[in-house]
Amino acid sequence: MKTAPAWISRGFLCALWVGVAQADEPPPVQVAARASKAEVTVGEAFTVEVEASGPAGTTFLFPPEAKSENAELATPPPPSPAPGEAVTLLSAGRHVYEARVFGLGEVTLPAVVVRYRLSDGKEGEATAPAVAMKVGSLLPKDQQEHGLADIRGPVGVGIAPVFWVALGLGLLMASGLAYLVGKRLGRKPPGLPVEPVADQPPADEARLAMEALARGDHFARGDGRGYYIALAAIAKRYLERRLGAPILGMTTSEMLRHLRESPHGSALVAPMRDLALAADQVKFAKGEALRAEGDRHLAAARALVDRLEALLAPKPEEGKAA
Repeated sequence: MKTAPAWISRGFLCALWVGVAQADEPPPVQVAARASKAEVTVGEAFTVEVEASGPAGTTFLFPPEAKSENAELATPPPPSPAPGEAVTLLSAGRHVYEARVFGLGEVTLPAVVVRYRLSDGKEGEATAPAVAMKVGSLLPKDQQEHGLADIRGPVGVGIAPVFWVALGLGLLMASGLAYLVGKRLGRKPPGLPVEPVADQPPADEARLAMEALARGDHFARGDGRGYYIALAAIAKRYLERRLGAPILGMTTSEMLRHLRESPHGSALVAPMRDLALAADQVKFAKGEALRAEGDRHLAAARALVDRLEALLAPKPEEGKAA
């Protein structure tokens, strides 16, 4: 049996060693992601910094956004510097996203895929490892604060008969006065939402209801909660009638998921998420309702109606064909 020459054996071993070394060689570009917070609440804004590193002369291209079912990353608009103030720019290998999550428990942020080009012209992609976030509820952490506070049992109080007589007369006078005022005015007090009208177009109904809400004095009476409940109901009823979906019976997550999947609803996700989160913050988390924020959300709801009507309006070509 003939053996191979020594130079052939040595060449084969060298080739095998080079292949193993290349298989163990790490990729030329490494990407890492870091969140500014380890634990957040639903809808709370935080930042995620993605940093890419590679050989000298490497250029990187970061995606403007990344989305998943329960989280999203978006590039915030650049800040407007004050006169005479310098703007700090990040290096080419770093990018900062504004992030929000919409689920509870353990939520994984969407993966960020970074494209790169080496100095020799070779191109490729590198993905940052997944970042897991712990998401808590907007409700207080203390379970005792979720329910009613303990109260004492009923205590008997003696009431004189004259009290009942005075109470009956007072109620009678109040009823008569309310009847006279209502009859004289002959209309609903300003500030109350307009009652739904079946044969009224959805856009007209929503605009009239928002005008009535704007004329109200909710914030003057300290009823910001009622204001946001009414505004959210107006916006959801409009979407329900215009898109033909049971929006009023959906939770915030279900509504946002339906809008993302709707042909004309993807453009409405941002304003409806902003309005729904603000309403939930005021209703369930006892957040403070400010008039300036209320006016901003009312303007956003009006713009939402105008935008959807423009999207659903028939095109000139369709009108001619009809």
